[in-house]
Amino acid sequence: MFSEKMLTGPDLANKTICLSFDDGPGSSFFKNKGPNTLALAQYLHREGIVASFFMVGQFVKKFPKIVQAVKDLGHIIGAHTYSHPNMVKAFINGKDLVAEMSTTEKLLLPYTKNQPIYFRPPHGYWNAAISEQLNNHLKSADNHIGPIGWTIDAGDWMYWSNFNKDSAKKCADAYLKMITENKGGIVLMHDSNADRNLIKAIIRRHNNRTLDAIKIMVPTLKNLGYQFISLDQINFSEISN
Repeated sequence: MFSEKMLTGPDLANKTICLSFDDGPGSSFFKNKGPNTLALAQYLHREGIVASFFMVGQFVKKFPKIVQAVKDLGHIIGAHTYSHPNMVKAFINGKDLVAEMSTTEKLLLPYTKNQPIYFRPPHGYWNAAISEQLNNHLKSADNHIGPIGWTIDAGDWMYWSNFNKDSAKKCADAYLKMITENKGGIVLMHDSNADRNLIKAIIRRHNNRTLDAIKIMVPTLKNLGYQFISLDQINFSEISN
């Protein structure tokens, strides 16, 4: 079912991290920049970390082999709509959000069989009216858990909006600062970009250095004694509507 409010679950134990990534899957011809969902998933797997990848339907359709590989590595595949709309504006304008969700669900079905589908709305834009519509009209609403929120967001996408060579380190430092100040939490980052402004999306995809930032963050956090848990280890069962 869909909650009226964004879900972050109960407070995590001290020095506990849950990594989540939005807007993928993505792929790049460049070795050191650009979206690289698979390499990110492989690195986290080698580090013994299970992450959640909230994927955009149109990119799942484009990169099905990447989705399967991420799934095979043991990561959680979540839904992030089909076309990455602002769901509040779309609802007000009478857009068919049920179709938006069901189309994405059909694409994700091969990778989420016999499992609940975790859902995160783009940008976290959500309200009770959307929850009511989906719960009443999406046939598979009972099989969804969401909307999943976050407690740590240092705005990684902002660092990919320019061509700064130090962007990965600056991004990692910003997240590490926020994580250590909060003693952990659900971390939001982006393995690609699904901005509906095409120019912004192209720039942010091209400059994406999330993999490099994660390679700085993970060993640093491990050295500080942080533990990593998966999204399905968090109890979201107490959904208040």
